[in-house]
Order: sequence, then structure tokens, then C-alpha cells
Amino acid sequence: MADISTPQNIRVFCPETDAVEVFPPRLRAFCDYCLSVKPPGSFAERRHFDFAQMRQWLGFIIIVDYLPTKRDFRYRLYGSEIAGLVGFDVTGVLVSEIAPGLSKFITRIYRECVGEKKLIYTEHTRVYPRF
Repeated sequence: MADISTPQNIRVFCPETDAVEVFPPRLRAFCDYCLSVKPPGSFAERRHFDFAQMRQWLGFIIIVDYLPTKRDFRYRLYGSEIAGLVGFDVTGVLVSEIAPGLSKFITRIYRECVGEKKLIYTEHTRVYPRF
């Protein structure tokens, strides 16, 4: 992912191809689960996921819908644990509506994910902390 201009304090990984050095155990378990249900070079379908098993990670999951006609993305779910940590919830918000510099970066990452059908993990060290 070296070709992506990354804002300070954000790390980007592609767990399918990159050697990922830092993953807290809980996030590593979620990543491993996603990789176990995602076919290489394709997207996993809803039927591939066991939502009872995913419950343990629900507060830390962000689900984004691609809106090709708008060339934008909408946050369908912004995990409650994440919202509690950062002090805001962007559920229902378009990526283009968030901070301009950050929205351009995030849009590039999401488009890469959709275009290449790959899992992308971003690690933010409190871009907009509330404390």
C-alpha cells in the first residue's frame, strides 16, 4: 500500500497480501474470521457470515455501503464502541460529508477495496479524539 498517500496517524494494511505486524488479539481474531469466509479475489456474501459469532466484534465494526451513482460511500453502521471512543457516530453519513482531507483519503481506500475486492484494515490512532 505504499502508493497511497496516508495521513499521519493512520496505518493501512491489506491482510491478504501484506505482512501485518501489529494486531491486538481481538482484532486479529476478527481479521482471521473475515479472511476465513472471504473467497480470494472476491467478496464474501452475507450468507458466508455467522452473525452469532460476529456479535463479539459488533461494537468495533464499521459497515459501509458503496453508492456507485454518487461515487460515494455511506456508513451503514459505525460501531458503538468506536463511536464511544472517538465521541461521534457517523452512521448514515456519507464519507464525502466528513472532514475534507480525511474523506478524500478514506474514499481512496474504500474505492481500492471495492475495485480490487480485497479486505483492507486501517488503524487510526485517534484522528479526532474527544479527550
